[in-house]
Amino acid sequence: MSAGLLEHPPAMEELERLYHELALLGAPSVGHRRRWSYRPANPEELVALAGEMLRYDARLLTVLLQLLLAAWPTLNPLELRRQLARMRWPQALLVVLEFARIADGDRELRFFADYLAAGWRRIDPPERFFLDDANPASRSAARRLGRNLAPYSRWGFIGIERPVADMATRRPLGNYDAATRRRILDDIVERRGRVTISEYLEAMDEAVSRQQALEDLRRHGRLAVSGRGRGAVWLVARE
Repeated sequence: MSAGLLEHPPAMEELERLYHELALLGAPSVGHRRRWSYRPANPEELVALAGEMLRYDARLLTVLLQLLLAAWPTLNPLELRRQLARMRWPQALLVVLEFARIADGDRELRFFADYLAAGWRRIDPPERFFLDDANPASRSAARRLGRNLAPYSRWGFIGIERPVADMATRRPLGNYDAATRRRILDDIVERRGRVTISEYLEAMDEAVSRQQALEDLRRHGRLAVSGRGRGAVWLVARE
């Protein structure tokens, strides 16, 4: 592994210690005080280290998101930028901040995220966000093929895992990016020659708002609507 805060892919004991340390900051996690070689000097370094380990453990996505939503006013943005510069994948933590923007419309949080993101570029070529993601030959991987959520896409990653910001509602966050939505809609149109907004939403795994889905149908270029309201059907227009 090249230089970064993370010395090597995390062992289970190291993840357990990380969850323990994050819980001390207020994260909704439970871990154990296992021995490890890391000595974070401040909360910002711990958050950055968690951002590095995130690519090896999808469970951390919700944990880090909820921690940042609760604790970002107490974090030093300049120190966090210094820690981002030490990371191998600063973009990984920036993905979490993209989800935070969706979860909370607070203007100050947006300014905080903008400051941290300034100057960083997307990963190129794109990489799967989670390094132990599904085997390319598996049924799960086939389902994911060609799909990408906008927060990952923004920073050059590929991923469909959606974190939860509110444990009370447990509503997952994140919409598919524009390219993913177009591919899904094109596939439906080619196979069926027609589509309803409900069918499109189902194919999208509900990872898009109804308003966005309607806009996608209107802008497709080959579809014309028949009917009104929830009973409307979008048909391939005759040439």
